Amino acid sequence: MRPDSQIQWTAYPALLMAGAFAFGITGASVIRSDSLLLWLGGAGSGVAMFAGMQWWDQTRLVTLGPLGSVLAIALVVGCAGGARHAVYQAPSPRSLAPAAEARTDAVTVEGTVVDAPERTDEATRFVLRVDTLAGNRGRAAVDGRVRVTLMPSPWADATRPFPRLRQGDLSRLRGSLQQPPGLRNPGGFDYGAYLSRRGICCTLYVDDPDHVTVLGSRRGAIQNALVSVRAHIRRHIDQHVRSVGGRAVLRALLLGDRSHITDAQRDRFAKTGLMHLLAVSGLHVFLVGMVLYTLLRPLLMRFRLRWHVVEIVRAVLTIVVLGFYMLLTGGRPSVVRAVIMAALLIGGIVFQRSAPPLNTLGVAALVLLALRPSMLFDVGFQLSMAAVAGIVTLNPRFEEMVPERYRDSEAGNWLVSMCTVSAAAILGTGPVLLYHFGWVSAAGLVLNVVGIPCTGLALSAAIVAVSIGHVWALGAASFGSAADLFLQGLLATSRYGAAWFSWAGVRMPVPDVWILGAVGALLIAVAQWPRPRLRWRWAIVGVALATMSVWGSVIGQKTGPALDVVFFDVGQGDAALLKTSSGQHVLVDTGPRSPSGAAAEFTVLPFLKRWGIRELDLVVVSHSDEDHLGGLPTLLREVSVGRVVHNGRPTDTELYEEARDLLHREGVPDRAVHRGDTLQSGPSIHVRAVGPLSSQDDGGAGNDASVVLRVEYGGVDILLPGDIEVDAERDLVRMYGKQLRSHIVKVPHHGSETSSTPDFVQSVGRVEETHAVVSVGRNAQYGMPNDEVLQRWKRQGEHVHSTATGGSVWMRTDGKDVWRVRWK
Repeated sequence: MRPDSQIQWTAYPALLMAGAFAFGITGASVIRSDSLLLWLGGAGSGVAMFAGMQWWDQTRLVTLGPLGSVLAIALVVGCAGGARHAVYQAPSPRSLAPAAEARTDAVTVEGTVVDAPERTDEATRFVLRVDTLAGNRGRAAVDGRVRVTLMPSPWADATRPFPRLRQGDLSRLRGSLQQPPGLRNPGGFDYGAYLSRRGICCTLYVDDPDHVTVLGSRRGAIQNALVSVRAHIRRHIDQHVRSVGGRAVLRALLLGDRSHITDAQRDRFAKTGLMHLLAVSGLHVFLVGMVLYTLLRPLLMRFRLRWHVVEIVRAVLTIVVLGFYMLLTGGRPSVVRAVIMAALLIGGIVFQRSAPPLNTLGVAALVLLALRPSMLFDVGFQLSMAAVAGIVTLNPRFEEMVPERYRDSEAGNWLVSMCTVSAAAILGTGPVLLYHFGWVSAAGLVLNVVGIPCTGLALSAAIVAVSIGHVWALGAASFGSAADLFLQGLLATSRYGAAWFSWAGVRMPVPDVWILGAVGALLIAVAQWPRPRLRWRWAIVGVALATMSVWGSVIGQKTGPALDVVFFDVGQGDAALLKTSSGQHVLVDTGPRSPSGAAAEFTVLPFLKRWGIRELDLVVVSHSDEDHLGGLPTLLREVSVGRVVHNGRPTDTELYEEARDLLHREGVPDRAVHRGDTLQSGPSIHVRAVGPLSSQDDGGAGNDASVVLRVEYGGVDILLPGDIEVDAERDLVRMYGKQLRSHIVKVPHHGSETSSTPDFVQSVGRVEETHAVVSVGRNAQYGMPNDEVLQRWKRQGEHVHSTATGGSVWMRTDGKDVWRVRWK
């Protein structure tokens, strides 16, 4: 047992100060106040407390003065964190955000490209620092950062290439300025929060190359060098790496540009726990900087310089190269963290001072949070810090558990180290991954043994190929081919790993903070294993938190079987999922599809992945309009579907033919549904068709031909009427009357004025509470929902929910009561 590996938190002041600074940032984000008086007052109290503790410590023989002094310093640092966050979040008097809220037409902005544009075959994306806004009323000086997308309109007859923009270009753009959407669906991506954490307030979409003008350049010497080096690297990657997948991964490894990595590749890396290999981090900094640092010493010694001069020169050169590499890759949190830690390590060598890893990690966190406090809530920052902390604290414990006989040879020692480091990183990042993504893969424990060497060798060969490309083309081609070979090994590892080990992991769809806290406490207990007293204290804390989770779920909410009905926010369309505790899943309609893609890809599929739903027992397409059928091809490609039912009315559209072809190709049975058919029956749920209109059996495929479903779960009834209008509503009222009464009803045809007749609303409404859900887009397209229709439902006494206001509407019932699930 090594004393220097024991975790003594009082020996790591930088780590403690980083924790206090982060705590202050968290407090400021909760309080949401721009005033600095609170934080200045807190800091003043901390200073007074510190002075009091110093006086107490000098006047008493035995006191708690040292502890009080530490707490006082932590209070001051915490208040500094709160003040920094308040200043960072304070809106500028010339903020661009109000313009995005007020304007609906196109606007013209001028500003500077602040990062390297990411170019794909479909679009070019970059961040623009806007300083001028032009409109009908003239020009105004503004302040704000905008995420710009240059992409031709899908309805344009012919497209020309957009002007090629580079970092530092002063540009004038005209397009649609909007505020980015927030979290609209459970399991989805909060794009608005993602951009806000990066200081970006708006998005700008430009669809015409004539609306892009390069006015000049504001690049300095460093930016010119960055642009030239990036161009050099891209040129030699394209020239010497043959495979498309290899080039895409290599751009991510060398430049931090992951825009060319496909969604399928990204998904495989995420499933197998190899995603960290695509993020520029410590491995890349080690290969770029630490190898250079090692090679510089024998080179500089040839000049017969003194030892101290050699150390200073190679330290300065290495840190400069690492700083340039940090800027080259976009300054992501993991790179900045790794560069700061490397600089502190090198500085410790030069000045012959030890640099404990946890202390350097704390310094890196302090620097990052001081520069951008909102980074604390960034997943990348959290994963980077958690991975390093896990490796530093847990890896020594795991190494101590391995018998020495397995470490006798170099190969055995390397294999053991690889496995223990992987295990420490997986456990360290596990709580973060479970909280944000609901899934942590254990496959990386095995796959990293292959993936990390492939990545390191590919990166090393690529660096050599790029470095010698101008002076030795044959050598560059050879090293480029070698890099491509190793990259193919990495891609094969992710591909076969996803096929064989995608099941290996832990899933937590809904984050349980008590359980996550328990896991964190138990990990600290493992890290403190050499210190029995602290070990058992943390173990008891972990058990207590787990117990709180169990009792909280029993006392705070109903834990019996339940039916979830999730009305997804798919824009102007319909998609609703019925999910039972016994594992039955029925999807009613699949949302719209536009030239930019199917809404189901960003709404339904993320929910299915987060909750581990790999099969839909039944998909019901109420009718063949694009806003109901649009997502079916995407779902058939991505998940297993038991069967599909529809109204039997074909339509002459490409979408309909594509869906039919996919059904036959995938071997998914489908059939037309008729009134009275039972679609899904089991011990808990009964789904029955009460439409379409029997009088239209030989008719067309209009809205009145929609499949209408009646769902029974215990004593609770649910009505899903598709897009039916007046005639179909009248037929249902005549046929079923008060039997239509439901606890949950989807408002027909997105709340159109052609639906929800008074008789229908009265027949569906119950004496008890009825929840009426309107599935509609946010922009009130086609006058939907109609205000009079909404008032009609409200006058009946129903609770009216709309996907346009708060995103997805998630209802839950235990067969007796009905309540809305707050999923945000």
